[in-house]
Amino acid sequence: MSKNHTTANQYWTRRETLRYAAATALGLSAGIPLLGGCSIGSQAPAANGGQPPAQPTGTLRVAHLGDPTSLDPSIAGNAVSLPIVSHNIYESLLGFSGDTSELLGVLAERWESSPDGRQWTFYLKDGVTFHDGAPLTSSAVKKTFQYYSRSGAQWAVLLPPNATYDDSDPRVIRISSPASFPDLGRNATLIRMISPNLVDRGPEAVNKTPTGTGPFRFESYTTAKSIVLTANRQYRGPGPYLEGLQFQIIPDASARVAALRSGSVDLVYNVPPSDAAALKTASNLAVTEKPLWRVGQLIIFTKHQPVDNLALRRAIAHAIDKEAIVKSILRGVGRRQDNILPEGIYGYRQPATQYPYDLDKARQFLAQSGLPSPVEIEAVWSPELGENIGRVEQAISGMLSQIGVTMKATQIPFAEVTKVIVDPKTKPYHAVAGELGWLTGGPLFFATKYFQRTSEFDAMNDLNTRMLSTPDGPERLQLMADLQELFAQQLPAIPLYNSIQVDAYSNAVQGYSAPKDGFQPRFGQVYLSQ
Repeated sequence: MSKNHTTANQYWTRRETLRYAAATALGLSAGIPLLGGCSIGSQAPAANGGQPPAQPTGTLRVAHLGDPTSLDPSIAGNAVSLPIVSHNIYESLLGFSGDTSELLGVLAERWESSPDGRQWTFYLKDGVTFHDGAPLTSSAVKKTFQYYSRSGAQWAVLLPPNATYDDSDPRVIRISSPASFPDLGRNATLIRMISPNLVDRGPEAVNKTPTGTGPFRFESYTTAKSIVLTANRQYRGPGPYLEGLQFQIIPDASARVAALRSGSVDLVYNVPPSDAAALKTASNLAVTEKPLWRVGQLIIFTKHQPVDNLALRRAIAHAIDKEAIVKSILRGVGRRQDNILPEGIYGYRQPATQYPYDLDKARQFLAQSGLPSPVEIEAVWSPELGENIGRVEQAISGMLSQIGVTMKATQIPFAEVTKVIVDPKTKPYHAVAGELGWLTGGPLFFATKYFQRTSEFDAMNDLNTRMLSTPDGPERLQLMADLQELFAQQLPAIPLYNSIQVDAYSNAVQGYSAPKDGFQPRFGQVYLSQ
């Protein structure tokens, strides 16, 4: 372990941990499961053929989950805020190529890093302006980075601690880190460039009047009613093809589906699986499904008795019928998952160690644990962590009862879940269920030491430290594979299923495709057929 890397690890204080937990909420969004960014080329071609309009026209009405917690992109960290600011008002230096984790330029035309991952250089596209007319320059990027790094910015974890920024060349921004930071390129997909004029006015102004470089401008926000965006006609293209984008605030999932059926909205994302089948029969609607970078799982607090017993954790893993969860609770809208990482993420490799549903093996491991029967544990959940998460925990509880493990599934407030995530050793619980979203297309939750702080899984420390200080390449990929195998063997978290998102929309909606993160849709190339 290098001296520089040890120093970098010391920067991860309790304050950073709290900030990160609040931003990602266990990789779960308030309102729906959470799952980064997608490239400009990620929109699907028009489903029914035709050509987009020459000039922006029409208004797309989107059923939205609720009032945003913030329109400040450095703070927005859930599914009621990010769909508005991400990719529509704001853009990032980099994005993803289609549905892959391969990076491509958005506001940067190219980028590079030093062999040790301590220096990153982004070469900016020429002629890009913010909605208020300010040019995109290295100084503007520097202001955004510094704004994200301030105290209270939940997404400060995306940037290297104690980084310095060189903006001497207006078209080039150079970032220097005291330690290796090999994931900055992927992290850059989540850092939205904010107008420097707006940054100068402070956080309150950023929250009230979001101003970026995206295809849509912020027009208005009426609490409990709607957020309205209008076309940025100075956008460099392609698009926007819509004159207006209206997010209608409808917190209830059934009401959102009813609004689509009645024609009062044009699109609903994250349709509940229970409604998907019926919507597919409607001739005037299109229904799409897409696997996401999101994993439903049971995270275990490995230093708590009795789940500190590895044999017990293995018994639990063998006793969970993942296929039944997908079929009965998710209505088939999901896939069995046997890896902590979803397929498609940088570094993904399926571990050799597996836990097929096998009650006999589960009972054998329980016997090996030496624990007196019945074994009693308690897992927590909150409705904000996912529509089905309570039912998933209840199902697991029933499954474990067959082998002599009594698991109490307890609902607690969302704010309390965040506290449990940050400091599980102070709470009388043993696990928490939820969906973890790998937002950057890479090892975000490894790079931020998330699992050490949730599961208190110290066995990963050495591998994780080496992985963090190793630039992308074969050596790093092997370290990540070793981490995934270690997780499979030691079970600080038990993966359950890979989420599939269901979206439904009018046949008039052309060019829409759900992003792999499942909650940051982009509408710049969407249009309405005549």
